[in-house]
Amino acid sequence: MKHAHLVEQLNQLHRHFAEPHALLLADNHHLLYGAKTDTLFPAASLIKLGIAAYVKKRAEADPFQWNRMVELPATVGGAGILRFMTSPSWCVRDLVTLMLMVSDNLATNALLKLYGLPTISRWLAEHFPGTRLNRALMQSHADTDNWITAEAAWRLLHDLLTPTHQSADGDWCAQALRHQQNRTKLLLAPTMRAFVGWTAGKSGELSNCEHDAACFAAEGEQLYAVVLTTYNHRREDAMCFNQQVGQLILDDFQQRRDRLL
Repeated sequence: MKHAHLVEQLNQLHRHFAEPHALLLADNHHLLYGAKTDTLFPAASLIKLGIAAYVKKRAEADPFQWNRMVELPATVGGAGILRFMTSPSWCVRDLVTLMLMVSDNLATNALLKLYGLPTISRWLAEHFPGTRLNRALMQSHADTDNWITAEAAWRLLHDLLTPTHQSADGDWCAQALRHQQNRTKLLLAPTMRAFVGWTAGKSGELSNCEHDAACFAAEGEQLYAVVLTTYNHRREDAMCFNQQVGQLILDDFQQRRDRLL
């Protein structure tokens, strides 16, 4: 098996990490390694992958969706920059870009207001089982949370990075994911400097969660990794686990590349 050594290393890492977690490795079509890939975890900002996938699907049928103007809802805190801007309305393309690139919570809520949270939730339940959208962002008073599985995160990321038949849409989602600003986990910036290829991803975090979903593309191949964690003790351990997974994937690419030189 092409990735047998990498799979064995990931399995060892999985067995030695004591905190609750899910771990997945896949290519464009097949699951290569999985631990608890169908277990639901609090989604944190990974739920934004599902919202982006819905907008992308709508825009495939109607490219004008990208240019629709949206009035911003009530401001919320957390990640993002939109709440510091003066313009009261933004186009869908900009909102999706901000949602994916800087994980903007206000941009996310604006999209939920435009398309309807129940509508997006039903669509996700049908097309990406394992994704449960129950509330807007930064609604800590809500009785329900948003949930996601590692397999659903992989399939959503793959969908967003796959070009559509409508080339006019410019693949805004893929561009934003390739320029995600948070690169502290799977795509740890110092580590990825040695990577010959491109990467894309979306991270998420809560007070006891450190998630990441990423794509590594090089040598004509794409590998996807998803890490979901709910730590009970040390955040540093959850961060390190993410980073170790990313390092193993980078090493695997490099070792196979070296053999060809």
